[in-house]
Amino acid sequence: MPNEKLMILKMLEEGKISAKEAGRLLEAAGREDSGPSYHSYTAPPKQPASSGSYSSSASYAGNANNRPYDEGVSRPAAGLDSFAGDLSRKFDVFARDLEPKLQRFSETVVEKTADIADRISRSIEDSRRSASPSVPRPDGQEKRFELFVTPGYNELNIAGLNGDVLIHGYNGDKISASVFCKPRRLNAPLSLMRLGNKYFLNYDDDDFDKVAVDAYVPESMFNVISVNTINGLLDVSTLSAENMSLNNSNGQTKLQSLAADFLKTECNNGRLNIGIVKARNARVENFNGAIDVLDLDSSNLKLTSVNGGIVVNMSQYASFSDYLWDIESSNGKLTLNLPTYPELGYHVKAHASLGQIRVGLTNLNYLFNSSSLTEAKSINFDHCPKKVKLALETSNATLQIN
Repeated sequence: MPNEKLMILKMLEEGKISAKEAGRLLEAAGREDSGPSYHSYTAPPKQPASSGSYSSSASYAGNANNRPYDEGVSRPAAGLDSFAGDLSRKFDVFARDLEPKLQRFSETVVEKTADIADRISRSIEDSRRSASPSVPRPDGQEKRFELFVTPGYNELNIAGLNGDVLIHGYNGDKISASVFCKPRRLNAPLSLMRLGNKYFLNYDDDDFDKVAVDAYVPESMFNVISVNTINGLLDVSTLSAENMSLNNSNGQTKLQSLAADFLKTECNNGRLNIGIVKARNARVENFNGAIDVLDLDSSNLKLTSVNGGIVVNMSQYASFSDYLWDIESSNGKLTLNLPTYPELGYHVKAHASLGQIRVGLTNLNYLFNSSSLTEAKSINFDHCPKKVKLALETSNATLQIN
C-alpha cells in the first residue's frame, strides 16, 4: 500500500533502516501489491452506448457507491515494481556516494560530543566532590623541606603557582623551605630536589592549583638564581649571585638587598619595588604597573615601564665609575631624584612625547633645551671621576629630574 511505502521512506529518512534495507522492503511491498489479497479495480472496456448500457464515467460521478469491483482480478503491478527497483538502485548509488561524507560527519560529531560530555562529566564530578563530604577532595597542605648545599658552582630554581614566593638569604649552608600547596589529586608529588649542582622545587603544574613558598637559602652559595611565580607576591631579598632572574605575573614584586653581575627582572600587572640592589648589568621591565626604585646601583641599566610611572631615588653612585642608564616609561610619569656633588658629572638626553621635561639639576650646560627635548652636560663632566649618562624617554606624561 502507498502508506506502507511512505512509512518505509520515512524510516529511511530517519535513519532507522539502511538504503539497501529500504530497497528490499519496497520491492517486497511491490510484490505484495500484485498479490490476490488486495482488491484492485480494472476499468472495463468501453462499449457503445445503448439502452441497456451505462456510461462508466457518469455512473462513477453519480454514485460512488455503485462502482463495480472485480473480485480476484489484480491490477498490473509492473509499473510499481519497476519504480521500486529504480528507487532501490538510486538509493544504493546515493548511499555509496554519501557514505564517506556521513563517516567524516559522524566522526566529527562523535569527537565533539565526547569532548563536551567529558567536560560536563568533569564539571559534575568536581561539583559532587565539593558538595559531598563522603568524597574527600584534596585540600591545602603544608610541607617542610631541608636540603644542604655543597660548596662550589650551584644553581637554584624556585617556582610558585598561584601563590606567594618569599626567598630570603641567610648566613648558612642549607635550604629550609615551607611549601603550602593545594593538590588537584591525592598523593601528587612535590619535593625539594638536588640534581648534580642544581637545586630546585620539583612538581608538575598540572597536579596543583596552588604552590606557595617561604624559604631561607644560603645567601652567597649560588652562582645562578631563578625565582618566579604567578598570581601572587614575589619577595626576594639578601642574595648574591653571578646571574639572577626574577619574574612575576599578576602580583606585586619586591626586590631588596641583592647583588649580581647580571640581573634580569620581568613583571606584569603589579607594582615593582626595588631597594638597595647592586648589579653591573640590569634589565628591568614592568608591564601594567609602576616601578619604585631606591638606590639601584647598576653600571649598565635598562629600565622600562609600560602603562605605569617610574620613580628613581638615588642617594649615591657607589660601586662603579661609569654609568649608562636607559630609562623609558609609557603612559606614566618619569621622576628621577638624583644626588649632586663635585666628583659626579651628568650627561642627560631627555625626550618627552606629548609631555614636558623639567630639569632641576644644577651646574648644567644645555646643548639643547625645549619643553619636550633636552640635552645637557655637567660643566665639569669630562673631568669628573664618576660619570652618569642618562637616556630618558616618556610618553603622555611629564619627565622630571630633581
